Amino acid sequence: MIKPNLVEALQNDANEIIANEKGKNRQRHLLFPFPYSDFMNLLIKFGTACLYKRCQSKSFVIDENNELVIKQLYYYVTHDSAFSGDLSKGILLQGKYGCGKTILLETYSMLHNHIVRKFSLNHSLLLFIKSVELQEQIRKQSVNHFVRRPMIIDEFGRESKSIQDYGNIIRPISELLSLRSDVGTLTHGTSNFTLNTLSSEKFYGRMIGDRLRTMFNFITLPGESRRD
Repeated sequence: MIKPNLVEALQNDANEIIANEKGKNRQRHLLFPFPYSDFMNLLIKFGTACLYKRCQSKSFVIDENNELVIKQLYYYVTHDSAFSGDLSKGILLQGKYGCGKTILLETYSMLHNHIVRKFSLNHSLLLFIKSVELQEQIRKQSVNHFVRRPMIIDEFGRESKSIQDYGNIIRPISELLSLRSDVGTLTHGTSNFTLNTLSSEKFYGRMIGDRLRTMFNFITLPGESRRD
């Protein structure tokens, strides 16, 4: 029989484990040390750099369609309780084709990675990758290569949901999402599809759909296509 003082010791151990895990969760986020005005200016500069990398000679614009979402992103990266979702989850931006989802999160990843490199911070870089490319990389390298790496999955849901690999039918993205959910790896993404659609049997199914609820804050970016 375990004595009361031993039970207390075990409870203290559990509290220490909880505190350590909370610390690890906080370390998953790079907290941006900027006021909102500086954050907006940096998004404009790095967003413009992203556009020029695509050979698009125009500036990143903050307007009535994206400013509310950018404000939520700012709350998220500063770990502000004003964020309308769960700060422990990633962000999945949803919206119509061309409304600016990809450029916004690509800009965020560029700024994040630039800060980490420039100041030699002890934070992981964000891998920005399209779902189709990610699926192909998993097929070539193994899903385990991508389980613990923080990433932004662009055009989430557009990849084939199953592929043949040496005669076997595999579901690389579904498997990856399940494993990342199990270990709590921070995942962000963009998608043209709603959670209901992603959870349908034509996409990932209800089981993975339920995992998506625990992994993401679903945020809608309004507006029509910005593509000229």
